[in-house]
Amino acid sequence: MTRSLTKFLLCGVCVAVATIAPVGTADAQEHWRPPFRDHEVRHFDRHHHEMWRGGVWRHGAYFGRNGWWWVAGGAWYYYDAPVYPYPMIVSEYAVPAAPPVVVQPPPTVMVPSAPPPAPPPQLQQQQQVWYYCDNPAGYYPYVPSCPTQFRPVPAQQK
Repeated sequence: MTRSLTKFLLCGVCVAVATIAPVGTADAQEHWRPPFRDHEVRHFDRHHHEMWRGGVWRHGAYFGRNGWWWVAGGAWYYYDAPVYPYPMIVSEYAVPAAPPVVVQPPPTVMVPSAPPPAPPPQLQQQQQVWYYCDNPAGYYPYVPSCPTQFRPVPAQQK
């Protein structure tokens, strides 16, 4: 191999490694800090003391660790066992509380109601007719047959 080809390949490998190599792990917990700065409750100010006392014990797995958790001030603090009424020392292992899951109902879709049905068309009242025969003179059905044609005449009210 020639010297220039070796340099070229070495440069290519360096560029590939620099491109592919991770720059650093982005751990959200590295940047998160619990709201309680002091590790001893007796050093808390009034606000933090009330927040700490308002916490609750939870037992179970959270953030990959199973055990007792003191949940206060938007954070979970791990303990081997519960301390009553509340821990006097803030745990070294603290994780942020999961953000609340907000389920928004779908927007209400207003569907216009259908217009009322059109009124039925008014049927024109057909005029009542009788059928008259001129020879023999009379109305059907009293004259059962007519040698000429029956003719319609307006019916008369009795």
